[in-house]
Amino acid sequence: MPAISVAGDIVKRAGTGLAERTLHDYELLYFPYGTRSLYVLEDHEFLLNEPSYIVTRPGERHEYRYDPGQPSRHLFVHFTFGEAESEAPPLRILTKGGPPVIRSGDELPANMMKQLMLVLYRHPENFRRRAGLLLLTLLEELESLVADSPSDCPADPIPSQIAKALDYIDRNIGSPLSVDELAASVGWTHEHLSRSFVRYTGRSPRETISHRKIERACQLLLHEDRSVKEIAYSLGYADENYFYRVFKQVKGITALEYRRKYFNPWYSELHPIGEGDAPYPQNRILFNAAMLNDRQEQ
Repeated sequence: MPAISVAGDIVKRAGTGLAERTLHDYELLYFPYGTRSLYVLEDHEFLLNEPSYIVTRPGERHEYRYDPGQPSRHLFVHFTFGEAESEAPPLRILTKGGPPVIRSGDELPANMMKQLMLVLYRHPENFRRRAGLLLLTLLEELESLVADSPSDCPADPIPSQIAKALDYIDRNIGSPLSVDELAASVGWTHEHLSRSFVRYTGRSPRETISHRKIERACQLLLHEDRSVKEIAYSLGYADENYFYRVFKQVKGITALEYRRKYFNPWYSELHPIGEGDAPYPQNRILFNAAMLNDRQEQ
């Protein structure tokens, strides 16, 4: 059972960062929205341009450089498995040298991470078993995401041109982007960009553009009351019927079905990029085992 020491939900100012460090425990971070923030592990840079989970193991040298143009939110939890790393479950994500970044927009692990924060905030005196079981289940779920990821999509850091292309997509998400335009933005040919995207991301440039647009559409469907047609036009789709087809191809359900399935009236006052979307105070440490122990001993 993991022993949790500290957890929180933090929004960092644009252009800030977390200086190079090495931990003695495990840390799980969840970035719910893609930004231009970077995770640097042993001198390798990973662009967090889509919802991502990061498990940093004890002894791994790392740092964070947050998006220079917008705030960066992340949920985090520090934990251990007894006094030795060997006591940890035999999961790849907990093994040194394991996958550095797990990219996923799935609802289940995201909701589990938020529920973990809520348990730690509301029930700190009785957190150990409930929060520990929840964290262990979350780690198992993240392990399954790694196992289910395409085998031809390596974990190597992507070239700077690919990072720039992904950033270009995000900054022009409302335009009808073409692969030629994307290639020109980084100085590569159409063919070289296509080959490199498949090698380093597991998707073609056209698929990547579609997935990024649909992920943004999902946020707008849940956080705004605009019609599906208006959302489609705001993302650069001149043909709403084409948007409907692409959405269903990516998500497996229609945009209207997605809104009906996941919409909660509570979302109506939330900002689409996620500010204020947690049922606990954000931008603060929600749980600290050391402080709790001090109170109990007094």
